[in-house]
Amino acid sequence: MPSILRKRLKRQGYHILGQRGAFKACQWQHKSLLGDFSCYKQRFYGIASHRCLQMTPVVDKCTQCCKFCWRVTPRDIGVSWDQVNVSKEDVMPPEELLDATLAANLRSLGGYNPEINPQVTEQKYNEARRPKHIAISLAGEPTLYPFLSELIEIARKQNMTTFLVTNGTRPRILETITQPTQLYITLSAPDEETYKKLCRPIEQKGWKNLLESQELLQSLSGRKVNRLTMVAGLNMHKPREYATMILKGEPDFIEVKGYMFLGSSRERLESSNAPSHRDIRAFSEKLATLTGYHIQDEQIESRVILLSRAINISKVT
Repeated sequence: MPSILRKRLKRQGYHILGQRGAFKACQWQHKSLLGDFSCYKQRFYGIASHRCLQMTPVVDKCTQCCKFCWRVTPRDIGVSWDQVNVSKEDVMPPEELLDATLAANLRSLGGYNPEINPQVTEQKYNEARRPKHIAISLAGEPTLYPFLSELIEIARKQNMTTFLVTNGTRPRILETITQPTQLYITLSAPDEETYKKLCRPIEQKGWKNLLESQELLQSLSGRKVNRLTMVAGLNMHKPREYATMILKGEPDFIEVKGYMFLGSSRERLESSNAPSHRDIRAFSEKLATLTGYHIQDEQIESRVILLSRAINISKVT
């Protein structure tokens, strides 16, 4: 990892784990510890916000350079590096990576000790020190990590649920890995032209691979989600094409999530590209009509709508 990138990530609050793993404390963990607030994963799926970790095994590696992504890309800092190729020698082994992630979480909780911060209850503080959920989604493309199955399995042995978020450009990996508790495939474009402009794939077969992963989705075990990251003026068009892709994968859920003007994406986009919740709701209603999915819930603060295939849905336990 280039030193300039490492320094910038540290300034942004990332804990660098080994060569290229990373952990960052989530704002919703902070809000949950200080009060009765929670992120949409708790509202939708029952994931306790104060007991959830967000991390990545490969913070500097991805097959795309999406304009809406909060991660630092080579174009942002004028430094080039190999973003795609990862060998087993280049990364932290899964046991060490999970241990390092848990240790980073403990360090980040130092200021929440009830003895020095009376806003935090002792119960919540102690629970936060024993996380139950790991979101492999912070930045980078996790399917490039050569020990992904082992990481999921080790987390499961420690009684942790796992959410894996992927851009779908590695269908062969998705076909063979140990399935997480919940698998997300991001759909951020209704067609190849939009995909190339917005997601800026590094590999020529990015769109083809994404479509292949989407068709594969229905055959995979576990809970499955399509997340649509909506960017005003760039990809909030052609709802019928989105619906066609969704129906090929038959996910259990659809999350329609508004882009947020955060992180390094502020160097590529404008605040006007962040849609309102009303816009997200309107687009979701079109998708519901076209797919037959049901609008189940929403969280206005996060500008996200949840649609589900089934009328009644169960929480993650």
